[in-house]
Amino acid sequence: MSTLNLVAPLAGWATRLEEVPDPAFAQKMVGDGIAVDPTSSELRAPCDGVVVSVHASRHACTLRARTGAEILLHIGIDTVNLRGEGFTVRVSEGQQVKAGEPLISFDMDLLARRARSLLTAMVVVNAEGYTVTGRHQDRPVSVGDALLVVEGGAASAEESSEGDTAERAVRLLIPNGLHARPAAVFSRHARMHPGAVRVANGARIANGKSVVALMGLGAQHGDTLTISVQGTEAGQRLQALVDLVASGLGDPIRPIAETPAPAPQKGPAPVSLTPFAAGTPALFKGTPAAPGIAVGNAVRVVETQVELSQRGQGLAEEQRRLAEALTGVRQDIEVMIEREGTAGSARTEIFRAHLVLLDDPDLNEAAGESLSAGHSAEWAWRSAIETHVGMLERLENTLLAERGGDLRDIGRRVIALLTGQGASRVPTDLPPNAILVADELLPSDLAAVPAGRLAALCTAHGGPTSHVAILAAGLGIPAVVAAGDGALRVPHGAPLIVDGERGEVHVHPSAALQEATLRSLAERAARREAHLAKAHEGCHTVDGTRIEVFANLGRPGDAAAAAAQGAEGCGLLRSEFLFLERATEPSEAEQADQYQRIAEGLKGRPLVIRTLDVGGDKPLAYMPLPREENPVLGLRGVRVSLRHPDMLRTQLRAILRVKPEGVCRVLVPMVTSAHELRAVRVMLEEERRAMGVSTPVALGAMIEVPVAAMLSDRLAEEADFLSIGTNDLTQYGLAMDRGNPHVAAQLDGLHPGLLRLVARTVEGARKHERPVAVCGGIASDSRAAPLLIGLGVNELSVSPAVIPGLKAFIRTLSMSQCAEVARKALELESGDEVRALVTSTWPGL
Repeated sequence: MSTLNLVAPLAGWATRLEEVPDPAFAQKMVGDGIAVDPTSSELRAPCDGVVVSVHASRHACTLRARTGAEILLHIGIDTVNLRGEGFTVRVSEGQQVKAGEPLISFDMDLLARRARSLLTAMVVVNAEGYTVTGRHQDRPVSVGDALLVVEGGAASAEESSEGDTAERAVRLLIPNGLHARPAAVFSRHARMHPGAVRVANGARIANGKSVVALMGLGAQHGDTLTISVQGTEAGQRLQALVDLVASGLGDPIRPIAETPAPAPQKGPAPVSLTPFAAGTPALFKGTPAAPGIAVGNAVRVVETQVELSQRGQGLAEEQRRLAEALTGVRQDIEVMIEREGTAGSARTEIFRAHLVLLDDPDLNEAAGESLSAGHSAEWAWRSAIETHVGMLERLENTLLAERGGDLRDIGRRVIALLTGQGASRVPTDLPPNAILVADELLPSDLAAVPAGRLAALCTAHGGPTSHVAILAAGLGIPAVVAAGDGALRVPHGAPLIVDGERGEVHVHPSAALQEATLRSLAERAARREAHLAKAHEGCHTVDGTRIEVFANLGRPGDAAAAAAQGAEGCGLLRSEFLFLERATEPSEAEQADQYQRIAEGLKGRPLVIRTLDVGGDKPLAYMPLPREENPVLGLRGVRVSLRHPDMLRTQLRAILRVKPEGVCRVLVPMVTSAHELRAVRVMLEEERRAMGVSTPVALGAMIEVPVAAMLSDRLAEEADFLSIGTNDLTQYGLAMDRGNPHVAAQLDGLHPGLLRLVARTVEGARKHERPVAVCGGIASDSRAAPLLIGLGVNELSVSPAVIPGLKAFIRTLSMSQCAEVARKALELESGDEVRALVTSTWPGL
């Protein structure tokens, strides 16, 4: 009997599987395991193993451990409904992983708003052979902490092959396809039958008793599943399973439309397509894949079919040739990755994925079998690639089909080395403003394109999440994909306008349209350059009121980029990046080093550091806190710091060590009373005197709860400045938990009631001549800027990217007009009315 120790795949609170608000998990239909309420946003491998499958919606994956146990990791509940939005997969099927390696990253804020729950399940799905014998639950965990012990059991019983065989086809009517919950329902009923149960979806066949195998079918809404049952009473068992699928397997069903839309054409286009006539303007549409607009000339990219010899020159020789070609391609990719360095993260990540595909065991096994049959290396490799691409395309799943492009890419690169052909179809001598037009483009087509030559991309096929689309966005060039026959009718050299925002392509546009587009592009670029050129200057309204524009930062690497965009300092450094996802508290020296790096990146500009803002909703492994029914209203912010004063003092000392003295300011989160601020002030002054720091350090209070806004005059008496965190102020002011998907969409930072709290805060601060900043989300909204300024806010702390444009807009405002519009906004009833007022006053917004 083997023992498998599974560690926590993410940080958070470990809890019983029965707490998951989904009967498939809570009733252990999927399998036995544990759940984690996450505080980190990256799912990591709980053990060494191989990636068996990644769900098409990217919210779940399955690993097979070396013991044979299959572990399903499922992020959140009902996250399949997001259809991949908010998830980034870091691995591919068949990839070997080590414990702790990243599997899937996810946008925790998006999931908190739109999913039913963030509880993430870790479940042993082949429970017939394995048993969970130990759990570490009802406690906080960090990534890598011990979580489950799984013992290997006896092999599962042999399936009966005696008796009849029955087979039926049934349409799958579940909108989100065969994901974990319905797969678990089916497998549970299938396991009640002693005989074999098989489910086929196209060419894929799965064991009907395996949740993982069923999910691996990639079955989507409208697919036809063929169920076969073998053994005694096969017909009766089959009927029950067919009825189960037809009823939705516990999920709601959506009937198939009587006249379904035609499926997009796959494969090469007909050669009889008539090119667009020269001199006659034409327009066709596709799918926007990378934003921007470009004017240029078409460069047709055509696939050249190379005649391959099927017969090899002997097994050993062909094995050698294929091995050398694979090594050559691997070396080429590694050189490219090394050349890119850290600057081309999107490109390097894509080509690292290609390295993984080169080592895919199924792919290499298929090629090896073909070599053993006497085929040449190039024939064997192409056959293996085409087989696997066909499997993905038959799934009729967009994300998996787009992964087929990466398979075709490495297939072509290897065959190019074997046959002596060039790997890229794109000419190296591209003319300026070239727009590549093709049936489909692959990553290697763009790998060697000279910088500055490429204006845009347009393809007949492909998708907006394909790797080529990602590369285009990273290069800053517009792209339109899935344009169908329109793209294939574009002649070489034709003038084009590609609009990657609308998904439109103009062929042979009129001279007037070209000139207007070029003029618009020039004006847009000039505005950006003009805004950036003045972004480093101080910001004043037209009547001379000084408004400081700072940046919100989350880690050291953000500081220099923010300064380059014209940030006058950092108005909010979220220091949690130092404390989360680790097993021990960061030392004073470690904190001081990170703060110093940020200060140097800002080149002497002010740095406002928010003290640790964690609590019941974001527990730390090294900070024992009670579990709370409603952590949003419990121990968090300054309440936690005052409960653990040693940790707070360590952070204050680290801030005091930053040079030059006085560059840092301290911001205290979740303040509700003056005595909390006084307690922090006492500690700060004691540590400052003990360290011999002569320069006083400004201490500020975050206004995040309504009572703090109402008592702003009392807080301003103790604080040196106030900073309004509109994200929390909005949820507390409107009594809507921003983590609750049922109400989060109604959160509105421009609600007149929230604006009144801002006005009250400014009013209280003025009594003591204290400045007021806004560091919450609405500060980055240009529609909010005139209102906040009109209410008397002195500083906006925003996302770095918006700084140049925001400064330029503020310089067009007058205080008198801002004050008048803000006064009117306070009398309105809704945020929508406030927005209408602002846009009618400043139509350019």
